[in-house]
Amino acid sequence: MPRRPRARKQRPRVEDPHAQDPYAEHWALEYARRLADRHPPHHRILIQTSMSPSGYFHVGNFRDTVCAHLVHRALRRMGRRSAILLSFDDYDPVRSGQAARDPELAGHGGRPLGEHRERAARICRTYLAELRAMGILPPEADEDGRTPPGGDWRTHYQYERYRAGEYRAIQRRYQRDADRLAALLGKDDGRDLFAVYCVQCGRNTTEIHRLDRRAAHYRCLSCGAELTARDPADVKPSWALDWTLRVAHESIDCEPAGQDHCSAGSTMDRTRPVYESYLGSPQPVIVPYGLVRAEHGSGKISGSRGGGPYVRDLLAVHPVPLVLWLYARRDCLADLRLGFGAAAFLGAYEEFDRFVRCVSGDGRDRSRGRSRDRVLWELLTDEEPDGYGTLPRMRTVLGALYAHGCAPEAARRHLADRHPGADGPLLAERIGHALAWLTAHGRDRYWPAASGPAGAPVPAGGAVDLLIGQLRTHTGPGAPHAGRTRAEFREIYGALFGTEHGPRLDTLADVFGPAVLADALEAYRDRGERPLCVGEVPAGCGAGADPGTLRVPEPQEAPSRAC
Repeated sequence: MPRRPRARKQRPRVEDPHAQDPYAEHWALEYARRLADRHPPHHRILIQTSMSPSGYFHVGNFRDTVCAHLVHRALRRMGRRSAILLSFDDYDPVRSGQAARDPELAGHGGRPLGEHRERAARICRTYLAELRAMGILPPEADEDGRTPPGGDWRTHYQYERYRAGEYRAIQRRYQRDADRLAALLGKDDGRDLFAVYCVQCGRNTTEIHRLDRRAAHYRCLSCGAELTARDPADVKPSWALDWTLRVAHESIDCEPAGQDHCSAGSTMDRTRPVYESYLGSPQPVIVPYGLVRAEHGSGKISGSRGGGPYVRDLLAVHPVPLVLWLYARRDCLADLRLGFGAAAFLGAYEEFDRFVRCVSGDGRDRSRGRSRDRVLWELLTDEEPDGYGTLPRMRTVLGALYAHGCAPEAARRHLADRHPGADGPLLAERIGHALAWLTAHGRDRYWPAASGPAGAPVPAGGAVDLLIGQLRTHTGPGAPHAGRTRAEFREIYGALFGTEHGPRLDTLADVFGPAVLADALEAYRDRGERPLCVGEVPAGCGAGADPGTLRVPEPQEAPSRAC
């Protein structure tokens, strides 16, 4: 009797931001679908990404903008109109603790961030420049992120908009209904939902005695003034009300948010009654995302004390599609770990290269997994993936640079000869990223002079003797393979360079030649010498180094390597 076909499971319709459709090809498409279901086809969906310029925006802040960017691209992929609103919350007050720590903010505690115009502009412009480099900010935007009307991007500065009276009408309405709003938010007193920026000293360290639609009578705890604020721009709503105010005024349909901001009992959760019972509109679709953590440890990356890392640090060592892929590959609810250690750096390139090969059809997986990979690639970029699939592994590129004394042109010639099908511009880009990582983050791993005495002796044992014998008779490309263990690799690299790690032996054999490599191993075994090392890494060695200042070996010359 023939077997009846199994009924396909019905795709669940989920609206809880923390419950995602397991059948969706990507989480960005799932949230785009929710937005498309909510709004008619002619509606332009507006996605807000907002952040406060209390300090330079780090890779954790960037996740908010990446989520907005990916949902925007998912909507475009579905044929829907959408736009991104980047809102800088520079009308937030400077925290007193930060004003005490940061000399640049001395005396600004309690005043709006945007009042220190030079500092706020510098922070925002730095982030906008990073977004431009990422291909997220449109090319027609100016240095402040402003674009011609009608485009797919807007940039707002809340200090400017509050002071210009942009929200005047809705602010007066909120002040009039303060007690009703307090009840909806579970507060006892509507005055607690506002803070006045003192008309005399400019600080928000005030307590409101009487509040109505047109005025706030207050006492300033900093300067002692008892005054009346009649301009709504001086009466700043609390974060909960400020968010709903802007959503209502700007017609915001979607906003990413950290999980802690939209979980049960959070501010976003408690504002639902304001939308449902006061504004009479649904809360925006929330895209919750997890924390961004450092490579090691349990703490999240925070910019409250500065230090990054920043998007520009990622771009120094990764191409744009790889940076976006780092954020997009996981479920948005999952925490991310980003770092620049060897394991994180090399692991990212290994996974990205496998992903690209699968997208371009060069990988083994041609099933539903490949379909999802293709969807993900189209969310990341409009480029074709084929060029990335031609590139040598990052380990190989690092080895070529390492063996050629950090000379990028010599490494490029070697890699182009060994990988004739490699895309030229992308190969040059990968060499630049490898050089930036090797000289900034990989020094302790590859150059003992950076972390301790160079040339520390290590015993030369069976692994060195075996490799010497194999190299003397080896005629093919690369180095002879022998199933070596980690301990044996440490013994070999210790003999050659005084390190525990190094470039691939295949690359070393191709660059130096089997005979030169065997001679170097014998020199250490017999006399404790390391002839391939010529001192410390060149001072000019780096992503921007002039190749003319580095020693570039001739084709027939056995190159020296800095260590």
